[in-house]
Amino acid sequence: MKYQSGTTLISLLIGLLISMLCIIAVLSSYRTIVKTGVESRVAATHDTQLQTGLATAQMFLQNAGFGLEGTDYSLATPIKVDSKDIKALLWRYKDDNNTTICQGLADIESSDGEKRRFVLLENNSTCDAPLNSDKVNWKVQTTLANLEDYSTNLSNPEQVTFEETLTTCTPFGAGVLDNVPHPLITITAQTSTQQSAGLGKAEIRVCLLNIVSP
Repeated sequence: MKYQSGTTLISLLIGLLISMLCIIAVLSSYRTIVKTGVESRVAATHDTQLQTGLATAQMFLQNAGFGLEGTDYSLATPIKVDSKDIKALLWRYKDDNNTTICQGLADIESSDGEKRRFVLLENNSTCDAPLNSDKVNWKVQTTLANLEDYSTNLSNPEQVTFEETLTTCTPFGAGVLDNVPHPLITITAQTSTQQSAGLGKAEIRVCLLNIVSP
C-alpha cells in the first residue's frame, strides 16, 4: 500500500501561524522604534527651543533700566494678557530714540490648551505707568519657545518661573563685583527630562547691572 506524501493541512496551518507571529513581532519592533524616534525628536525640539529661548530672553533682559534713573524698572508680578491672569517678569528701558520701552517675559498656555509658550511681551500703550498697572496694555510680541507638556499628570502646568533677589552681581558672572546691590533674576524652566530626579530643570541667572538698588 502506498501512502500519500506531502504537506498536511495541520503543518501548513502551523507554518502560517509561525509566519504571522514573526510578522507581528517585526511590526511591534518597528512601532517601538518609530515611537521612540518620534518621542526623542519631540524632546530634542523642546529642549533646543527652550535653551534658545532662554538665551534670547537673557539678551532682552539685559536692557532693563538702560537710560533710566531710579530703581523701579523690573518687576515679577501677575498681569493680564488677552484677558488671562499670568505671572510675568516685566521691565522698562530707553531705546536709541530716547523712547521708554516696556517689555516682559511670560509662560502662557497655547491656544489648544495642551502646550505652553515662552513669550516676549510688549506694551501697545503708555509705558510711563507702573509696570503692573491696568494702563499698560500687554500683548505677545513674539514666541521664544513652544514647550511640550511633560508633567506626570499631563495637566499642562507652568514650565518657566521667575524669581528676583537683590545682591552684588556681574553680568554672566564675569568682571569684578562693585559691592552695589543689583536685581538678580533667576529664570527656571522645565526640560523634557523633568520626570527624572535631578535632571528636570534648566536655570539661568541674569544680573541687571543698569538698575542699582538703594
